[in-house]
Amino acid sequence: MTDEDKALLETIGLRFRAKRNDLYYSLRDLSHLTGISTGTLNGIEKGKDLTLTNFLTLCRSLEIQPTIFFQHDIVFNSPYSLPPDAQERITLSKKLDDLVYHSDFFYSARRVSEVLVQLGIDKNQSNKFSVYLSNYCEEGTLVYQQHGNYKTYRKKK
Repeated sequence: MTDEDKALLETIGLRFRAKRNDLYYSLRDLSHLTGISTGTLNGIEKGKDLTLTNFLTLCRSLEIQPTIFFQHDIVFNSPYSLPPDAQERITLSKKLDDLVYHSDFFYSARRVSEVLVQLGIDKNQSNKFSVYLSNYCEEGTLVYQQHGNYKTYRKKK
């Protein structure tokens, strides 16, 4: 967990505690209202153990609008990065989507080899791209025609 996330959870916990105290509820009272154990409630108020379900239950029980906790934008920084193969897959998927949905490339019937050349991709990936193109066919965007041992793909009319 990042330091920013820890600080946010502590802030949320303190707000829940302050609201509970404003209502003169003990942890036991709040436990009766929410069905959340006093130990878990104590942890939440200290910035630990907060699940989305418990967050929403507490907001409802304490009559707090969830937006009060998120008045400032959260900085989007994933604590980890995607592995290179996932990054490559995503990049290729975006390029192929652009080719299928935002160009006239598939107005003519195209072989997988033509798609690879158009995208600047090594021909060793032809099997993978055959699968990708088949997915577009399944969704109804492209159709294929079998020509012996290869297929051609074009936009559905």
